[in-house]
Amino acid sequence: MEQLAETEYQQTLAWCTATIGPFEFIADHSKVHDGHASATYRLRTTSGYCYLKIHASRAHWNQEVHAYEQWAGVFGDHTPRLLAVRDEEPLALVISEIPGQIAETAHLSPSQERDMWRSAGAALVVLHSLEAGRCFGPCHRDGSCTGSPIEAVEAFVATKLKNKIERAANDEYLHDGELALLNVASDLVTSFAGERPLPCHRDYCTANWLVNSAGVWSGVIDFEFAHWDVRVADFSRDPTWSWLHRPELIDAFFEGYGRALTPNEEQQCFVARAEYALDAILWGRDYAFFGFEREGHAALAHLAGLSA
Repeated sequence: MEQLAETEYQQTLAWCTATIGPFEFIADHSKVHDGHASATYRLRTTSGYCYLKIHASRAHWNQEVHAYEQWAGVFGDHTPRLLAVRDEEPLALVISEIPGQIAETAHLSPSQERDMWRSAGAALVVLHSLEAGRCFGPCHRDGSCTGSPIEAVEAFVATKLKNKIERAANDEYLHDGELALLNVASDLVTSFAGERPLPCHRDYCTANWLVNSAGVWSGVIDFEFAHWDVRVADFSRDPTWSWLHRPELIDAFFEGYGRALTPNEEQQCFVARAEYALDAILWGRDYAFFGFEREGHAALAHLAGLSA
């Protein structure tokens, strides 16, 4: 996120004080890399710890506030509660803190990891079981649609992928084999026919899962990217590439989810994982995270082997 102007920062702190009462600033938990559109601060109040999140993007603010107000409750005590919302510039929200350590940084045994993934899969079922939406993509805070109509699901998936392929090809980020693989993925977009828009977290991974002191899955955070999407959107965004390197964890996840993927969903996952690998290449180039770019190329190579 671009540096927040001092006047906007102080204005937001004043709003926060007026809304939740006196607090002590504890730490800046903002993501430090370029391209992030929010800032997050840990605060201590008389009733406990909470987080102030300031958004530069109204679209992301809409997504996160809508998700906390309409969807996050299905996780019960395993996700933060929305405490306050600021619906004017600078856009902000305050959420409660739930106990636990970020799973990505926890030192877990292989058995604990499998149990964690199994529990995360079981928790996600409840979110996906909510009533389907009326459109694909982002919505306003009140749930009114800004995305694609239900009958346009194939175009919704295909357009996103096509635009990314064209940009990567024009900038010469891909070699011929990778372009061929992505064209295979594009041909499989027909597998999405008939899918309904479901509430999706869209960043459901170890970076946003919590575990308790015993290494047990204890919650999910960060609904900034949540919106109406196809189910497999929550099976494909994985910065640790577990589907590539740790398939036993993916097996445990679907044990918790309660069923294996259907053949159609297997094709959908292929498309979604190819798109995520392409995202890694584009984002890595855009923001000089070349390690992530290399991982994206490796993921495309793995998928090419599966399609051979």
